[in-house]
Amino acid sequence: MKLIVGCVLPLVALFGCQSTGVVPMDQDSYMIAKKDGTPGLGVSFSTKADVYREANAFCSSKGLELMTLEVIITPARPAQLGSTELRFKCVPPGGTAQPMQRAPDTVIEIRK
Repeated sequence: MKLIVGCVLPLVALFGCQSTGVVPMDQDSYMIAKKDGTPGLGVSFSTKADVYREANAFCSSKGLELMTLEVIITPARPAQLGSTELRFKCVPPGGTAQPMQRAPDTVIEIRK
């Protein structure tokens, strides 16, 4: 039993928290995703912070700033690691920050 725990936990820690790196999407947008390597319940804020750090470093290397398009966070549950996905653009510096608006999950249409 100790052998299994000694082998499996380091593998989960090593492979469970890897990032996809920055992946180009359509035209001038990018995405980055990362699994949370720590088991437990809820959202890992350190994973979210890591994703933002990596995206900011990518944009900074181009002399640009990060603009968030969408953040998708999947909380950890029993037998499932959580994850964070960030979709973003790199924009010229000096813009004014706008509040993110989340797309509605359900649209209700009233017909007469």
